[in-house]
Amino acid sequence: MKKIFMVMFALFISVAFVSMAFAQAKPAATEKPAPAKEAPAPEKAAPAPEKAAPAPEKAEAKADKPKPKPKPAGFYGEVTNVDATAKTLTVKTKKDVVTFDLAKATFKGYKDISEIKVGDKAAVKYSKDGINVKKIAAAKPAKEKKEKPAAKKRGFKDIDANKDGKVTIEELTVIFVNVTPEMFKQFDKDGDGVLDEKEFKDASKAMK
Repeated sequence: MKKIFMVMFALFISVAFVSMAFAQAKPAATEKPAPAKEAPAPEKAAPAPEKAAPAPEKAEAKADKPKPKPKPAGFYGEVTNVDATAKTLTVKTKKDVVTFDLAKATFKGYKDISEIKVGDKAAVKYSKDGINVKKIAAAKPAKEKKEKPAAKKRGFKDIDANKDGKVTIEELTVIFVNVTPEMFKQFDKDGDGVLDEKEFKDASKAMK
């Protein structure tokens, strides 16, 4: 009986030991592997550089540009003809030449039609009251033509370079370049080889 009891007790201890060992090994086997570390998120791309603002100098230059002057209303151009008696005014525009009847006209810049000058810049437009004539600019004064100084007359005393009272063929060719010795002999009536004042005057008449 004791032997049976000892066997059963030893068997019980063995089963208990195996159970404990199995219980400890099972959790270790079922342990989940540690999750892999996530890869770091890629860095965000750097923002694109902002467009450079326009240089202040250029902005100021644009602001400084003068605005074009508005064109005068109506027919604008140069006065080409004024007839105070007939009370008509002719204006040449870029496209046409227009004649206006100023019998019932009002003026700005002029007192009346008599003050309008050819060459003035004027604007003419129609209104309910008739025609309005506005002076834009006065005619430019005409440039005085400088007269060329008259050519100096080359008289006997001017040609007589050595002031001996006689003109040689060399002196005569200063004003008459085409004189030939044969022609000079014809002018030299007394045949002394030079021309006196009378002979020079005759020669001058013949050479003109």
